[in-house]
Amino acid sequence: MPHLAARVPAAKAPLVVEEIETPQLGTREILVKNRIIAIQPIDAKIAKVAMLPIPYPAILGSSLVTVIGMKTGGAVQDKYSAFQEYSISNVVTATKVPDDATLDLAVRLVGNLPTVAALFNAALKLERPVPGSQPQARGKRMLIYGGTSSIGSLAVQYLTQAGYQVVTTTSPQHQGFVSKLGAIRVINHRQSFEDTLRDLVAAGPYDMVLDTISTADTVKLNAQVVAAQGGDSVYALQPPFAPETLPAGITRKFEGWSLLLGKEENAELLEWTFATYFPQALAHDSLISVPARKIPGGLGGLNDALDLLFFKGVSGEKVVVDL
Repeated sequence: MPHLAARVPAAKAPLVVEEIETPQLGTREILVKNRIIAIQPIDAKIAKVAMLPIPYPAILGSSLVTVIGMKTGGAVQDKYSAFQEYSISNVVTATKVPDDATLDLAVRLVGNLPTVAALFNAALKLERPVPGSQPQARGKRMLIYGGTSSIGSLAVQYLTQAGYQVVTTTSPQHQGFVSKLGAIRVINHRQSFEDTLRDLVAAGPYDMVLDTISTADTVKLNAQVVAAQGGDSVYALQPPFAPETLPAGITRKFEGWSLLLGKEENAELLEWTFATYFPQALAHDSLISVPARKIPGGLGGLNDALDLLFFKGVSGEKVVVDL
């Protein structure tokens, strides 16, 4: 059967809504009807500046909430992207949610969940969270720079639920939201560079520093925090886009963290993330999210959503489109 999809016809071109044929299903795949699409910053960068080398025409989008269709079997097809009416999903990465309110919350969280689980559990081998229970204190302190961001707010909650002490940052206007995430201290990153650095160093030392903003300026700041305590790494969510000078011995550590979950040795972690942790966290009301900023127009509104994210940006919100 055919369905509508928003495709990028060529690099940096606007999305075009057109009819495509719904692909056949492969082993352990399900057909899903998309209801809500959350727009990730990486989606905007791919659409606007062709950040990643992909073949065109292409369907973008990595974060969605779906209604599960009743079809399984067939041959594998690569039609997993979100910017369309129907997508293919592996059963391992599908999570059932009980109601519409939970759907709305889930879509604001699910796009960042693989990155958080992969970085903390696959790469860093940290303890896993257990939603709804009192975690064992781990005796380690983590810095999550950017607690207002959608991934930063999830990271703070995830680590706190696993028993780690977390220090994070925000601006005064988002202090109320970030204070609910569970961090032991929230630092104002709208201060001067020197004052922010002073406060971050004073709140340490840290066993791990993650910069969820990962611009040249924020990595430079966090690198000085790491240098002050004798460390060697700032974990980042994007690579540098120009040469950067960091303190001697300090490196920006980046890779496609979420891709680690696709490795065979992390198959159990992948299944746990979507089949155990995420549904339990939703059921126990253990997670909150930045509020949604809904862009009208369905698939036709995706160009506006991408423009907003890329050219203006948002603070303390998740850009979503309802279908």
